[in-house]
Amino acid sequence: MESTMTKPIVELRDVHKEYRQGKLEVMAVNGVDLTIQAGEFTAICGPSGSGKTTLLNLIGCLDTPTKGGIRVGGEDVSRLSDSALADLRLRRIGFVFQAYNLVPVLTAFENVELVLALQGVPAAQRKKRVLAILEEVGLLDLRDRRPMDMSGGQQQRVAVARAVVADPQLVLADEPTANLDSHTGAALLQMMADLNREHQVTFLFSTHDPMVMDFSRRIVRIVDGRIASDESKTHGAGDRSPSGDRSTVAEEA
Repeated sequence: MESTMTKPIVELRDVHKEYRQGKLEVMAVNGVDLTIQAGEFTAICGPSGSGKTTLLNLIGCLDTPTKGGIRVGGEDVSRLSDSALADLRLRRIGFVFQAYNLVPVLTAFENVELVLALQGVPAAQRKKRVLAILEEVGLLDLRDRRPMDMSGGQQQRVAVARAVVADPQLVLADEPTANLDSHTGAALLQMMADLNREHQVTFLFSTHDPMVMDFSRRIVRIVDGRIASDESKTHGAGDRSPSGDRSTVAEEA
């Protein structure tokens, strides 16, 4: 069987993104070539304004390039209609946002279930999959809590569970540790590293957090919209640590 690590999940070729601010033209992404293989655990790093979040939005089909080609899961996204792009985002890409973006009136279970409901998955199958992923991320006992009754780390774990419950090809995480203390951030990253290793979920981060870079196995640095360096490591910090008891880690987080 061919290894999933050899299959490109994302391909960018000479990608540009230009914005207009009044009379000014701002080149947020400037001629980026980038390939992400399935199963990677990669961080796109750079200071504020470097273009890393714009790049993540382009890969996630939340924005369109001014110039250049983007393929996600082998699909040339420039050829897709708006409805096809929405379906690609729903079925192939999971999103983890800095501000969690959970629905406040829904429980943890319902927030995670929402993606499967939108996909039309039958109720019994939804329940089985949601309970399984909540147990895996150490939040099964909190399934009936709403976001306001959870810590920041617990809310971000719900967001990760929501992102991976439908088995997407790719999970995009924009500054996932920005609102967390270092201990909680490390627990979250270890959880994502475990999901990556055990399920071959591809994770791509936008970050300026050194801890995320330490956990990642590849670091792509972007400066002024251009890739300044691209470094691969044999292991990330999460590979060197046992997964441990997630329920204990979740309580701490």
